[in-house]
Amino acid sequence: MMRAFRPRTFAGPALLAAAFVVVACGGGGGSDAYGESNPVVVEGTSVTVEMKDTGFQPQGIRVKPGTAVTWVNRDPVVHNVRQVESVFLSPDVMERGDTFAFAFEKPGRYRYQCTYHHPNMNGVVIVEEE
Repeated sequence: MMRAFRPRTFAGPALLAAAFVVVACGGGGGSDAYGESNPVVVEGTSVTVEMKDTGFQPQGIRVKPGTAVTWVNRDPVVHNVRQVESVFLSPDVMERGDTFAFAFEKPGRYRYQCTYHHPNMNGVVIVEEE
């Protein structure tokens, strides 16, 4: 008597491999991926954010309207600064020593990232009235 052949699916190894890829590739950056929980409070009308060690330093800043933020690339690799909703966009390629500046006039929360190193290279500018 012949029995019908039923292919068996072993999803376990495939799911385990997929989970490893997500973890190994930095799958998300955690609950504070943009540095919003503890931003540096800026008192002046200008501040510099360094792109250093493949990160934004400081990652999160709180400023008043009218504050100018300048990003400078201190890394030997290229970076950029791209606001998630495209409110501000640096040149696509910023070499070591290149800068990009933007003046924040309107209150809001402006999340940004380096598109070359996202999801691990993110930041936020929080603009609040006094």
